[in-house]
Amino acid sequence: DNKKLCLNSGEIIKLTPHITMMFEVEDLYWASPATVSRCGMVYMEPVTLGLEPLVKSWLNTIPEKVMNHPGMVERIEELFNYYAYPMIDFVRRNLPEIVKSMDNNLL
Repeated sequence: DNKKLCLNSGEIIKLTPHITMMFEVEDLYWASPATVSRCGMVYMEPVTLGLEPLVKSWLNTIPEKVMNHPGMVERIEELFNYYAYPMIDFVRRNLPEIVKSMDNNLL
């Protein structure tokens, strides 16, 4: 990649080799085919995935010292099942949101 950030205004900003930019977008409505192909984006609706893949992915990043403790990962999963998922359900049923959020933003 040429490490240039091209803005809608026509301005082009040259990025140094040490800069990496990552963007998270709600949808790809304004993305050009060139942007999609360069970034290698894969878009999936968060609603279709649910929270389980996110939690399992996070559990895979837990330090080895913790992972080696017998039953620790299972206990963390139990805590998510007991506290996190019911909390999100409670928020969705009982609290109005001024700004719409996804479940994974509430963890």
